[in-house]
Amino acid sequence: MVSFIRIAGMLLVVTLGLSALTAQAGAQSSVSGIELVSSEVTSEFQEGIRFNAVVRSAAEIEEIAVRFRIGQREVGAYEYLEQETASDADGVRASVLYRTNTAARYIAPGTIITYSFVVSDADGNHLDTPEYEYIYHDDRYEWDEISNGIVTVSYHGPVSFRAQEILEATVKTLDFMGPLLGAGVEEPIRITMYNNWPEMREALPPASEVTRRELITEGQAHSAEGVLLVLGGARRASGIASHEVTHILVHRAGEGSLGRVPSWLNEGLAEYGNIQPGESYDRALFYAIQRNNLLPITGMDSQPGTPEDVIIFYGQARSIVHYMVEVYGVEKMRELMATIKSGKNYRNAIPEVYGITPLELENEWRDKLGVERRETFEDASALPTPLPTPALTLLSIDAMRQQGSLGATAVPAAAATVVPEPTATPEPTAAPEPEPTEVQQQTVAPTAPPAARVDQKAGTAVAELRELEGEGGGSCGLPARGGAVEMSSIALVAGLAWLWMRRRRN
Repeated sequence: MVSFIRIAGMLLVVTLGLSALTAQAGAQSSVSGIELVSSEVTSEFQEGIRFNAVVRSAAEIEEIAVRFRIGQREVGAYEYLEQETASDADGVRASVLYRTNTAARYIAPGTIITYSFVVSDADGNHLDTPEYEYIYHDDRYEWDEISNGIVTVSYHGPVSFRAQEILEATVKTLDFMGPLLGAGVEEPIRITMYNNWPEMREALPPASEVTRRELITEGQAHSAEGVLLVLGGARRASGIASHEVTHILVHRAGEGSLGRVPSWLNEGLAEYGNIQPGESYDRALFYAIQRNNLLPITGMDSQPGTPEDVIIFYGQARSIVHYMVEVYGVEKMRELMATIKSGKNYRNAIPEVYGITPLELENEWRDKLGVERRETFEDASALPTPLPTPALTLLSIDAMRQQGSLGATAVPAAAATVVPEPTATPEPTAAPEPEPTEVQQQTVAPTAPPAARVDQKAGTAVAELRELEGEGGGSCGLPARGGAVEMSSIALVAGLAWLWMRRRRN
């Protein structure tokens, strides 16, 4: 009986304590004298995100601001709302448009916006609201979603089957690459899937009209935000999603305010994690080995600038990462990511983790392939000198017959997606070189000029490469600025065509 009374007394004390805390919180809210009557966030896609608020106070409202964080970025933003009405019984209405129509302020569709309002009045009262979440969608479409709780795929139209495939590919990649990299897989990842290129083109970061018109981007990772854009109509959309989500994991595991994963390691890991790889990079690597044209891969902080070197770069990156994981194990890769994230340059992190220099690591890999070693680290800047690239022209059938075993002129990727293989090889004749056949202007994804290809640094050709090799592959290139990682088709196709042309000539 005594024990029961004591327990009852303790419960009464706890109850009274909680009631006192509740009353105090209510009193503080009442003392502030400021009330957030309503708030709303709306997408004005391509232009920005609009924040609206209605605030009421007995005193004059002096300032209304919104504090928000974009996706999983570490740094937030702060904007002041402009009061649209004078104070009345309903309160003060205020609004601000946070513009996203420039490259510096671009936000990918599907990004989670976490926001709160900060309000002050003339009496010195202050209100700091709780945080809310808003999904910034492309408001041109009505979006449906499927999710497993961590990964969410947004799609529109009757394509739920493709969205499900992308969801499953992403989850499978997280399960495989998360432990390998030591990356967190609990934070949400959102994927916005577009059905075709015209839809997706308008959702990408601002670019020149030439780039928008002449390059097809099939996937783009915004690692800091935890967001992917995927072209669902691509033949290997699952491989694209798999490659791109690995970039997010690499970012989480190895990059921070001080750490930066070099491009060769980043891209090599993304292709190592690709659950739907193609054969194009293996073929490019094999060709480079045959021609003794390998790049000084571990000495390169960024990708090379020509399409023919880019495709070799991806092949080498995937191969050396495979060697690192298979020979040294998963634990070493996790340790390497953590060491780079702490702020150490990879040139110092590799010796600390593996006990050898990057050059020694590369030479071990070269020994495994049975190719010539690199002698010095400084030769990393001495990239292979590409042969002069001849003008690309479209041949007629008669012209191809005339050239025969002398080799065929490369066909622009936009003019024909299949590189012609002559079925017969007649003896070369002394006929003069034929005039190139006139090529009609393409309306969908014509070949980019050399400058545009260099700027984009190439990527994956899913549709076109399948015509070239029977399979496609997923890969991407790191832009010179910004946090996005994207995949483009045309430059990689140009690289393959260039390699094919050299092989035929030799």
